[in-house]
Amino acid sequence: MTCVKKNFMRRVVTTVALAAVIVAVDAVPAFADAKSKLAQEAAEYVMQKFGRQVVREGTETLATRIEVYALRHGDEFYAAIRKVGPTAFRLVEEGGEHAPQVIAVLSRYGEDGAVWVVSRPRAMQLFLQHGEEAAAVMATTRGVAEPALATFGKPSVGAFKALSTGQNVRRLAMVAEGGELAATGRSTEILDIIAKYGNPAMEFLWRHKEVLASGALLAAFIADPEPYIRGAKDITQVLAENAVRPLEEAAGAAATQAAKNIDSTKVACLAVIVAAILVASRWLLKSLGRRCS
Repeated sequence: MTCVKKNFMRRVVTTVALAAVIVAVDAVPAFADAKSKLAQEAAEYVMQKFGRQVVREGTETLATRIEVYALRHGDEFYAAIRKVGPTAFRLVEEGGEHAPQVIAVLSRYGEDGAVWVVSRPRAMQLFLQHGEEAAAVMATTRGVAEPALATFGKPSVGAFKALSTGQNVRRLAMVAEGGELAATGRSTEILDIIAKYGNPAMEFLWRHKEVLASGALLAAFIADPEPYIRGAKDITQVLAENAVRPLEEAAGAAATQAAKNIDSTKVACLAVIVAAILVASRWLLKSLGRRCS
């Protein structure tokens, strides 16, 4: 390569590098301005929503602080601070290495449920153990589901998620806390059925609590739950069948045992006696007939 060509290539590379630097330098203020604007808007919103009595610092100071946290933890912090207010700063700091998860929950579920989750050690532990779905369940149920989550873990998350009414959420929490669910020995299967069929499954189990108390009924229900939930099959019929069957079996067993205990010799003697009685009765009737004639 000639010196002319080398010099030309150097000039091209230098020009491209300078252009890249210029673009980057120009982009930084634009990026910074955009971040500052987002922080300013978030600060103004927080001041308006939560009041100056809650936010002791001025809008400019608050905006700067928000911008610092957003740069450190990501843009999702803007949503978190809007939902929760200045409490978000403390909760994120207390989250430590789990700050990203804390911010995610705060930004999605807001001041009431989310704060309840991330500010309580056991709820936070369940959140980290079972994921954001568990946090969502605890946040939306205001902690009603927490004891069940602590006892039954992941299967209960799916069950609670499938329930759309507060009444059914409380019902599931009650059978979980009351011990009926654990006593069945088949809690995972029951929770999976609730997760699949939702409110109708929970309503059926609440109406027919004997299903949880009876191993036979529970086995029939778990084997094919949909007909019972839809009302195509009557669980009380299964209950009646299970009540009658032991009696029939006991009666049959008693009859069999009685038959085994009868002595064959005694049976033969009894047959002879019966035959003799019949012959004597016939002779007596004939004698009476002759006298009458």
